[in-house]
Formats: sequence, C-alpha cells, structure tokens
Amino acid sequence: MYLDKIHSLQTGVSLEVSTIALRALIRDAMVGQRITELAKICGPMDLYDYLSVVVYKGAEGLICRRHAWVDEIKHDLLAGRPVSFRGFDKLFWRTLDEEDPDGDEWYRLTSGEEFLSQLISLLGILRSANRRLLQKVDVLPDLKIGWA
Repeated sequence: MYLDKIHSLQTGVSLEVSTIALRALIRDAMVGQRITELAKICGPMDLYDYLSVVVYKGAEGLICRRHAWVDEIKHDLLAGRPVSFRGFDKLFWRTLDEEDPDGDEWYRLTSGEEFLSQLISLLGILRSANRRLLQKVDVLPDLKIGWA
C-alpha cells in the first residue's frame, strides 16, 4: 500500500491513508514546536498515531457491512473527513469464521511488505529531521559564546 495515494478496493471502497498529520509534526518541529513529540517516535507502530484514513467512495456500503463497529467514526466517514488510522483499523475486528472482504483487503494492504517499507522510509525522514534539530541545538550555544 502506498501512503497518500487513493486505493480502490474490490468492495467498491476508495480510500487514502494520509500522512498529513505527520508532515505537520515535522513542519512544527522544524520551527521549534513539538520537538519532544517528534523525538518519541521510535518504530513503525508509533507512526499509526499520525496516519489518518479518508474514504472517498463507498462509505455507505462499508458502514452497512461494518455496522457493529462503526458508530464512533460513522459521521466522519460519510462526510469524507479523515479518521484516525487506529480507529479505522478497528472496523475490521471479526471472528475467524466470518467472511469479511473489506477486512481481508484492508489487511492485505496494511500487512504487506510495501506498507512496512513505506513506514520505515517515513522513520528515516523523521530521524533525518531529528538530526537536523539536534545540530541546530548544538550550534546555538556556540554562537552565543562568540557574541559575548
């Protein structure tokens, strides 16, 4: 699964896993805000808190099929607003003998090597941003000493 790209599932659902919150975190950290929040992200699963899912098409059918678990995010799905990745992922809880084409396809997308590879790439970007921030912190005291 590619992040920030619309995926069309066989069940008629079109959705995107968005990194907009993660990009906002990096942007904020670069201007001196939320730096500790950025530094706390250590592994792929930490990124889930910064991913969202937007359903562009097929929300009504998805809600009908996932009615037992959808109450908390139903209105956002219908309105095409982003929902948390973790909240969306909770829609696909089921027993092993239950048929679930939506869940099967969602898990194929998010459990594959491609998805993990994208998360690892994002971690690399975050580590790079973190290193740049640390370099800025190290440089500032030297500049102040030079002015004294």
